[in-house]
Amino acid sequence: MCVRRTSSFWENAVVRKLVMLVLAGMLPVCCAFGGRSDGQLQGVSEEAANRAEHKVTSVLPESISSMTIHSGEEFALMRDWYDWETLNPYGYVRIVFSEDLEDWLEEDLEALAILKCNVYVESSGKTVPARALSYLTGATSLFFGDDSVMTDVSGTLPEGREFPEQIKTVMFMHYREGKYKTLLRLLQDSQVETVGVFSDTKAVWTDTASKTRMEGVSEPEALQGFWLDDVAGVSTLKEVVLREAAIRVRDERTMAGCGLERIKGCVDGKTEIGFVEQLTRLKELECDITEKCDLQPLFQKEGAELFLRFQEECPAFYQAVSWPEDKSGERTPHSYQRRYDQGRMAECFISWRDDSDDEIFGIAMGSNNPCLRVTDGDAVYEFRPGETESNAPSMYLQEGRMRFQDINFDGTKDLVMPAERFGPTGPAATEYAYLWNQGSGRYEFSPSYRWIDDPEVDEEQQLIRSEQIYWPIFHNWTIYRYVDGEFVMQSALTEEPLEEDEIPEELAVPEGAEVIRWQETIMENGETAETKNAYAVQIEGEETVFPQRCKSYYEKDSYWAGYDPDIWEGKRETPKEKEEESQVNQNKRKPYSLTIHSGEEFASVRNLYDWDGLEKYDYVRVVFSEDMKEW
Repeated sequence: MCVRRTSSFWENAVVRKLVMLVLAGMLPVCCAFGGRSDGQLQGVSEEAANRAEHKVTSVLPESISSMTIHSGEEFALMRDWYDWETLNPYGYVRIVFSEDLEDWLEEDLEALAILKCNVYVESSGKTVPARALSYLTGATSLFFGDDSVMTDVSGTLPEGREFPEQIKTVMFMHYREGKYKTLLRLLQDSQVETVGVFSDTKAVWTDTASKTRMEGVSEPEALQGFWLDDVAGVSTLKEVVLREAAIRVRDERTMAGCGLERIKGCVDGKTEIGFVEQLTRLKELECDITEKCDLQPLFQKEGAELFLRFQEECPAFYQAVSWPEDKSGERTPHSYQRRYDQGRMAECFISWRDDSDDEIFGIAMGSNNPCLRVTDGDAVYEFRPGETESNAPSMYLQEGRMRFQDINFDGTKDLVMPAERFGPTGPAATEYAYLWNQGSGRYEFSPSYRWIDDPEVDEEQQLIRSEQIYWPIFHNWTIYRYVDGEFVMQSALTEEPLEEDEIPEELAVPEGAEVIRWQETIMENGETAETKNAYAVQIEGEETVFPQRCKSYYEKDSYWAGYDPDIWEGKRETPKEKEEESQVNQNKRKPYSLTIHSGEEFASVRNLYDWDGLEKYDYVRVVFSEDMKEW
């Protein structure tokens, strides 16, 4: 039985406030309590503590996104201090339960309902009592065993309590076969719709094209398998996502009646893929084929969309789908996609050639050869995207999804496929588009869409948006409309700093000031019809005043959709500051995911990293020894 909080010292509200201030880093740890417990601590008035409390509650809600709770008593202190109503639903709270729940009172367990976010469930031992889960009635998703040696839950749910019905997603972290058996049984009566599995397989392929192994791993470990039978009985289940884990089924008959719509995972030599015939609601299957196996049932599963990546060759499948011949004869099949719309089937075949002799910055390059095939009744025809373009080596593959989407707003979906090319700030996302021609009854290539950078389809406004960022001080937006069979630029907005000789004389800019220009260009019939300019003068040490026209470009519902809160909050850096910062930090990396083992190691890396670049969701791991001798 957990007995605590009986001391008048801990019952004192001011004391609890001061303790949380220390934990939050807003009061020094050396603050003297003076040994009093009558509500008036030495040197600290209740009024002062209340003022500090207001300061903390206005600052700390953001940090709730990464909170860890170790006991009921700790949670009780936190409940008094954090604004739980502003809890970020996309953040998470990690809870470390003991195996017997001795450090949790019933009132603290009941209070877990305020956690309306993702919850990571951990154990200080190897298991968590199943009873604890029934109190998480506010959680949106549960993650198990992410940062502990947890292997399962223990016991059963108390009489009258159920697995929380609002939890729609459950993730098993560091999964290995044999773990979470009891937990999987508990899910049978849940309302869960998505189950995710993150395997801790020690060796996986990091690049499916060149099959590069993980650093420090000499031989691949056999994939862990996840048995779909264990979740087939969850009546609400729609999706299973396996990461570096193989799909397994003990008995195909257990899958009959299962409502699974989407499965993602690996297929190896032990996967009996015939189970897909039992899944009458299956809409999509995404698989990494890691070993030679019989994929015929996938091809025969009509209506199900496929996305397959090949780490091992499967000649029988290539023959079944009539894989297009590679004219060079040097490429091997890499991926296959199949999608449906209006009775038409589109297939995407991508072959890859590893050009080991071509390297850029030590990265092996290659070239790919995509092919699209459309089957519409008796009509079958193919496209070769990029066939007439330069076939320069690239480190990128078309890994994105082929899709059906109405991009010219005529009411019929078109066929779109991602492409890759290099741009000024890295690979710009461009696409191949094939528009449905009602007259010919076929898809036809659209050259005018091909080189629109980062296209975004705005269905409400019926236009295509394009955005380019030339880091760190140049930004460009462009808007296209579909007119007379072509995508035509309608307007452009450019934000850029001006050189000294470009600054208009009428601005009367003080020496040393920076000037940013927003230039809006209106096009008609392919020519410039009107140009509008707005300027902001930035003087070091002074607040920048932005013109109203400039501000209008960044509003949330702006025609340009370029919302930037820094404009409103006056935090925007000058072009000079951005450029200087970029030059200073160009050889420095952010230290997120860094692990520090000693003071000497920390001293050696302090000048190597951009510590100011750390963001609130980043982390650094510090390993202390028990005696702190190396610090």
